[in-house]
Amino acid sequence: MRFIPYFLYLLLIGMHQIIWRDMTSIYGATVNLAALIVLGVSLYKSEVIASWFGFAAGIVLAAGFPNVLGWHALALAALGLAAYHVKERLNLESLYTKLLLMFVGILLHNILVLIIQTDRYFYQLWLDALSGAIYTTVIAMIFFLFKEGVITAKKIKSIF
Repeated sequence: MRFIPYFLYLLLIGMHQIIWRDMTSIYGATVNLAALIVLGVSLYKSEVIASWFGFAAGIVLAAGFPNVLGWHALALAALGLAAYHVKERLNLESLYTKLLLMFVGILLHNILVLIIQTDRYFYQLWLDALSGAIYTTVIAMIFFLFKEGVITAKKIKSIF
């Protein structure tokens, strides 16, 4: 019963990778949903959960690329573990520090994916890694605004 949300997160990562990835991209900038969810889990859960979930998310993310499956699993497990330890040493009461942690983590994961999968590294660095990290951080900001109660359904209804 405790693992059902994690399986749903993994299902969401798999469905995004297969079905929604092209629909959510804007001029080549894509959402790195796997890194976003792994970082979110590492912000709110324990060290063990952050590391095993990162490993499982890496396996789901790279299921279509069996030659780099282990590298993706290792990269996301390390990202989740590193984010957990950074969280322990930072004051994450501020929205800006959470967003900075998300941006740096997603940018590092995007750079690692580029190193693993492509040959034209410096061209792709600007086009995919940085723009994708900014795009995903904006989505993380919207999530945190809802989670912290800054944006609520009542406030949205009052606007209209």
